[in-house]
Amino acid sequence: MYPLKFLPVYKERVWGGHNLARLLGRKLPKDKIGESWDLCCHQNGMSIVANGHLRGKTLAELMAEYKEELMGKAYDPAGYFPLLIKIIDANNKLSVQVHPDDEYAHEVEGEPGKAEAWYVIEAKPDAKIVYGLKDEVSRENFRQAVRTGEIMACLREVPVKQGDIIYIPSGLIHALLAGVLVYEVQQNSDTTYRVYDYGRLDKDGKLRELHIENALDVINFSGQEDTHFDKDMIDSPYFQMERIRIDNERSDKLNDSFLIYCIIGGKGGIAYHGGIEAINKGETVLVPASLKEVTVRGNLELLRICI
Repeated sequence: MYPLKFLPVYKERVWGGHNLARLLGRKLPKDKIGESWDLCCHQNGMSIVANGHLRGKTLAELMAEYKEELMGKAYDPAGYFPLLIKIIDANNKLSVQVHPDDEYAHEVEGEPGKAEAWYVIEAKPDAKIVYGLKDEVSRENFRQAVRTGEIMACLREVPVKQGDIIYIPSGLIHALLAGVLVYEVQQNSDTTYRVYDYGRLDKDGKLRELHIENALDVINFSGQEDTHFDKDMIDSPYFQMERIRIDNERSDKLNDSFLIYCIIGGKGGIAYHGGIEAINKGETVLVPASLKEVTVRGNLELLRICI
């Protein structure tokens, strides 16, 4: 096997834009692209190999054919890939939302919960995100705010900048606001409970669906996350994400599991026992477990993701 690249799966969103073309040179199929699923193995999006002799195969097919060779200790006989990697273009503000934990999601939605992390690729000078509740907000306060349309008064709006790394555990109410572009690393789930959507209409002219009761079931009202985002690593129960800068080369052992690299900036190559795979800004690469050790060469910055 070899370092694998995949074709993006683009998702049109009412809040999306064209910034993936401007920033990464992508050819986008529509004007309001909100998400690029760059590594996915989900019923709502499936990655297809874009390089090498495995070109054209889906990630699900690779997992079935290569099993431990691809996944290592993360191999699941059910063919389940644990992570989903996206780029999100919040050209406009996203809905205020929350994700369930594993127990609730498996029971109600039939899939895993959703913890995620963001790396801020770009942010306008006054960019903010919604990140949790104000300290005094209780479940009862929040339910009343839903009734009166005053939800935004319950929420913390926190400034963000390029390079911030932000963890969003399940149960934390959150939203990207306008002018923020992020890499998102998350559990392999597509369950989102919308709480507030600013009265926006969908493409059919209807109000977008909200999920108030589900959200009230899963929002954490007992404590909020720290808002210091100037860090280089997230180490969660589901994945580790680390920002790494490389000026010449860096060797990396895989420890019997796959690795994922998201190339934030620069260019270079991934050297392995069979050759070298060129890498460039904006690419996401899956390094199979069977490669055991690779060397990343070049002048670049990347996110290193493992489980």
